[in-house]
Amino acid sequence: MIQMGGRKRKKVIKRMRKTIPKIFACPNCGEKTLSIVINREEGKAVIKCGRCNIMEGDILVSYVEEPVDAYGKFVDRYYGGGKPVKTNEESGKPSELENK
Repeated sequence: MIQMGGRKRKKVIKRMRKTIPKIFACPNCGEKTLSIVINREEGKAVIKCGRCNIMEGDILVSYVEEPVDAYGKFVDRYYGGGKPVKTNEESGKPSELENK
């Protein structure tokens, strides 16, 4: 006897899980070159852009906050007109915020 057909297998569809980004968009130059390093012992985050050298080192974060939380505080400070954001002294390039 010849078997006809057979059992069909159900296709498994893998869903891509969304992950929290590690590199963010810089509000000064618009490129995705902003890196964030959190020092949990001091409770501060160091934020630096690899293209325009904008830098901020005193964003306070708690031990449960992630880099995305520090990025949100940085963007609020940048657009809110709070404490001015510094550029890296080695490059000598002023940021757009300092020209205002």
